[in-house]
Amino acid sequence: MNSEKIIARSSLKRDYCGAESHYPYRLFSDLRNLSGTTLMNLLAALFMTQLLYVVGVGGVPDAELCIALAFSLQYVRLCVLCWMLTMAHHLHSQFRTSLHLNPITDNAIGKHFFKYSVFGWGVPGILLAASIMVQYHDKAGKLLDTASLKSQNCWFLDRNAFIYGLLVPSAILISVTLYYLVRSALVARYVINMQVDRKIRDKMRRKRMLHIALFAKITVLLGLVVTLGALSKLFKSEAAWIAYHVGQGLQGIFIAMLVTCNCQVLKLYTRSMKSRASRHIPVYASMGRASSTAAVSKSTSLQLLTWEPAPDPV
Repeated sequence: MNSEKIIARSSLKRDYCGAESHYPYRLFSDLRNLSGTTLMNLLAALFMTQLLYVVGVGGVPDAELCIALAFSLQYVRLCVLCWMLTMAHHLHSQFRTSLHLNPITDNAIGKHFFKYSVFGWGVPGILLAASIMVQYHDKAGKLLDTASLKSQNCWFLDRNAFIYGLLVPSAILISVTLYYLVRSALVARYVINMQVDRKIRDKMRRKRMLHIALFAKITVLLGLVVTLGALSKLFKSEAAWIAYHVGQGLQGIFIAMLVTCNCQVLKLYTRSMKSRASRHIPVYASMGRASSTAAVSKSTSLQLLTWEPAPDPV
């Protein structure tokens, strides 16, 4: 149990790193779009997964807390996979509608985000309700009989509720996510080959393949953790149980590093930021003070910090 506590504490600490990965989306206005918002919801669901995982470390003696923890963990695990699917769907739609290097501005972000939110938070609620019914039936109405749950720290429901409420939906969600990623790769290849300019074609290939590879890595990691949990639950494998602890404890920091610490992502964004700055800096020099201040507040270019004359202090 001491090793479980150490892994759990480190996972919660690392997941705060995942929460800090929201910071670039608050700093750069270019990332305040539907893709960035769906990613923030994914990271929020991951944080709740890690937090509830830590609660169960060392065992939960109270029966009501135990069953509540099992249901809550099953819900947020499904939320993570649902938001991953929405990200893959949005990526596919972007690749299918954008035939150029720069994506088309979406004027219906609120409408699309509402639909994604209903799916990302609502579908797991429906699956959880079905799991509660299965658990209630298997326990003959005695939901507070948690003797079988406490052996695994109340992290999983009983066999049938776990299989039909979590394992089967997770397999479907991961399969559909991979399907959209494959479709996105095919569409990206077709659109890239349509470009006449070689430089634009190479730049587009780097950007498109970087997005697909990033989402594929996250999906495979989430699927691996679910698989380890299933092996430890269904087959009572000690090796799978230990591997699940390691995977569950480290998935937050791995995903945060994939999203925010990817050198290729930072390199691409830095290049695009420099090119925009070189195009727009002369414009700011000819603007009035009021309009220039408004434009600077919406810009992500760090070169504009040296703007002259300096704006009046607020």
